[in-house]
Amino acid sequence: MEQKVSKYIIIENDIIESIKRGELKPGDKVDSESVLKKKYGVSAITVRKAFNDLINEGYLYGVQGLGTFVTKKQMIRGLTSISFSEELLQQGYKIDMIIDSVEEVTNKDIAEILHVDSDSTLVCVKRVRLANNEAIAYHTSYISTEKLSLEQAQTIKTTRSLYKTFAKYNLIPTWVNENYSVKEITDINVLNQLSLKKGCPSFFVKRMTYDSMDEIIEYAETYFNKDWYSVTVNIKA
Repeated sequence: MEQKVSKYIIIENDIIESIKRGELKPGDKVDSESVLKKKYGVSAITVRKAFNDLINEGYLYGVQGLGTFVTKKQMIRGLTSISFSEELLQQGYKIDMIIDSVEEVTNKDIAEILHVDSDSTLVCVKRVRLANNEAIAYHTSYISTEKLSLEQAQTIKTTRSLYKTFAKYNLIPTWVNENYSVKEITDINVLNQLSLKKGCPSFFVKRMTYDSMDEIIEYAETYFNKDWYSVTVNIKA
């Protein structure tokens, strides 16, 4: 005997299919509760159940007094690749970056992380990660000038990738250690680059990149726009 599918599931599936086909795009308003009640011949409770499920699953969001809208597509980090750019490409995003600055600095605390003398010169590369032409992350990377000179680091302006720049000068990352937390963004420049308001919470990631000899190549700090970023971790027994 064929099992009857609940009406709210039919509504959910139809909306999801409309999103996948591109008929409903990020920011589009979906049909109102009254329209869907009439279209599917259901009660308000059934429509609200469908909306609540789709909001909880990240497909929709509601604005009181205005309606229900399609959410932006998040970049879901599966932690499957060392390269953030590669993960974006695998998910079908068009990627690019804006180089904010490439300069030499000194920083005692970061020099200690990089296992160099406290007064050593470091290369600092700051850039904005773009996905589908929207700013989703602000990266700040530090590399000892013993490994990468300022002149060499400047080639990121043509390679458009820090890891391609590393490869150009025989720096081969093989593994990384990342620490995730939630942190308010107070740096005005970062806020402006990500088009966010002061005090906006973000995913904050500290990252240390190592080569095959377990020598540290890079220390990086990244602010991710929370509306564009989530992390999925698979754990096996």
